[in-house]
Amino acid sequence: MSKCVCLFFVIKISYLYKSTAAEGSCKLKAKFNLRGYKEVEKKTVVIGGMFPVHQRLTDTDSNTTIAPESSDCEGFNFRTFRWAQTMLFALNEINSRNDILPDTELGYVIYDSCFTISKAVEGTLTFLTGQDEAVPNYRCGDGPPLSALVGAGGSDLSIATARILGLYYFPQMSYASSCSVLESRFQYPTFLRTIPSDEHQSVAMAKLVLHFGWTWVGTIAAEDDYGKYGIKRFKEVVEEAGVCISFSETLPKIRNPEAIERIVQTVLDSTAKIIVVFSSDVDLSPLVGELLRNNVTNRTWIASEAWVTSAAISRHPDILPVLGGTIGFAVKRADIPGLKEHLLSVTPYNDTLTEEFWGIVFNCTMNYRQVLSGMRRCTGEEMMEKLSNTFTDVSQLRITYNVYKAVYAVAHALHNLEDCKPHSGPFENNTCADITKFEPWQVQHKLTVFFIFYFVISFITIMCFPFS
Repeated sequence: MSKCVCLFFVIKISYLYKSTAAEGSCKLKAKFNLRGYKEVEKKTVVIGGMFPVHQRLTDTDSNTTIAPESSDCEGFNFRTFRWAQTMLFALNEINSRNDILPDTELGYVIYDSCFTISKAVEGTLTFLTGQDEAVPNYRCGDGPPLSALVGAGGSDLSIATARILGLYYFPQMSYASSCSVLESRFQYPTFLRTIPSDEHQSVAMAKLVLHFGWTWVGTIAAEDDYGKYGIKRFKEVVEEAGVCISFSETLPKIRNPEAIERIVQTVLDSTAKIIVVFSSDVDLSPLVGELLRNNVTNRTWIASEAWVTSAAISRHPDILPVLGGTIGFAVKRADIPGLKEHLLSVTPYNDTLTEEFWGIVFNCTMNYRQVLSGMRRCTGEEMMEKLSNTFTDVSQLRITYNVYKAVYAVAHALHNLEDCKPHSGPFENNTCADITKFEPWQVQHKLTVFFIFYFVISFITIMCFPFS
């Protein structure tokens, strides 16, 4: 094993553990199956990233007579793949600028969280270790220092990673985790985000219901922290104002057709015509499909920001009769000059994620065995410009822009760290941090100061979404 530096002190209790000849020996308990992007060679500082490029884990063999393996992922998501590419674009842009970190080259380690807590934890532990094999509590190797983690996607993923990163006072900058519980500085001391807290959204949704005088509503929430806390706060506000809740249903996180059918039947049986939904587009998609099959119409849906502008929902065939007239709350959109060109320039040769994307959109393969079995071989010369899908659509950059802002926030914090004047620094005895050899808490200090004085968060904006 390469040289390791302990991240925190371990207290030994001598009367419980006796010294043996094997003391100090280590055994790797598991090797994680992680996919993503990595570029750290000849870089000064590394920024981590985590994105739910896939929607779920593949089914695994429950046989306990053989050594278990880390699960692979399935359900490629074009929208979240665009988020990951946006981080790469932002890093390349910063490295080419002379006004931000002119003497520092940023590297990256980006993992796919697969929209699951277990993969997010695997990625966090591996990132902190600094090598492909995770060694908890240790930073291994002599590579460039780690500065911050941009991620991890949904609120439940970020809550899991924030608990680990907080142990080491390691900065985390989220672009999509809006759950209100993440406001706790006691539980999540190093968590920051470029998206507003759901406290604002939940209250806004409640005020919307009260504004129109609706007094009989149903609620549906995802089975995670985002859905649970978001809908809980909404119900607190409306019930205090005299609104009655007809039903409260929970969307399952794993495939469960029976539960989805039961929710649809509840919607059909209820006399409530106003339904508030706090969920991601991934968790909501199975319900939308069942609503279409049952032709559930004549309902007004109130949508949270995580699904109101999602192409995965709006591009369902024949969606208009079911969800037409939905009212939702969305993160403010923005333009990112140059991003479209970057997205069109990706090639399938450098990594497995882009290779998988290429095979899906062009219906081809670069796998020799699959070519022999009859699949069309990818040439790599296919025309990205002819694609018309969620990945290349830059007309509704909302969470994508939050990713862009998150990367720039970390870069500005590092720039302020590097630009520190000798004997005028914020640390002990007015010292400065060394950009090539700093501690995570020093970046956290600069990042927090940057947020307080310079960073402007674009708050949610109401929008009527016709699903046209």
